[in-house]
Amino acid sequence: MDIVDLYSLFRREVRDLVTPYFWSDEEIYAYMNEAQNMFCRLQGGIADSTSVAAQIGVSSGDAFSDIHPRVLKIRHAQLASNNRELELLNFEDLETRVSCDDYGQRSGFKLDSTEGPVKAMVLGMEPTKVRLLNIPQEDDTINLIVYRLPLEEITIPIGAQPLEIPEQHQRSLLYWMKALAYEKQDAETYDRGKAVEFGEKFRAYCDQAKAERERSEHKYRATTYGGL
Repeated sequence: MDIVDLYSLFRREVRDLVTPYFWSDEEIYAYMNEAQNMFCRLQGGIADSTSVAAQIGVSSGDAFSDIHPRVLKIRHAQLASNNRELELLNFEDLETRVSCDDYGQRSGFKLDSTEGPVKAMVLGMEPTKVRLLNIPQEDDTINLIVYRLPLEEITIPIGAQPLEIPEQHQRSLLYWMKALAYEKQDAETYDRGKAVEFGEKFRAYCDQAKAERERSEHKYRATTYGGL
């Protein structure tokens, strides 16, 4: 399904097929864009390891690196130059976590000016940035596995534009589109009851989709029992 298909389906389901329309094309595509973004926020995001959002540039001497603004969560990070996995830390973790140098010496992570091989990334110190530990001495790239929002905003299309969320979830966007549509402050469109109803259906669907995704990402573990 592409965005034109979803647009047509919306108009049919809300019976808005004859001009003058209750909802303009601009409004419908804006609702669609918000619905796809909201699905990602509630369901957890689009899993990605290959797009531009799944890479971070590292510059020599720079303690911070930019992450793509559409990234919701970083799941894994690895230096491209040597395939070294980087530890992901929150700022609050720094005092309780330790690292080992090449000689096996253990020490705590510190936010200082120490230069050397990058071993970890601190998340959440600044929007769309990560703090590198240590400060890099050479340029590099960090390859990521992330959950993200759609890379492109939905606007009135020139041609067919695919939706970014998986096909099996695309029809569910109609729930949130209708919730927004029935909140439009107009005597012909405002219906608080329908807005709440469709909003609740959308959130329930996203909760179910999130649970299914989380189950699919965890490998099956066989249970073993000891003998008597």
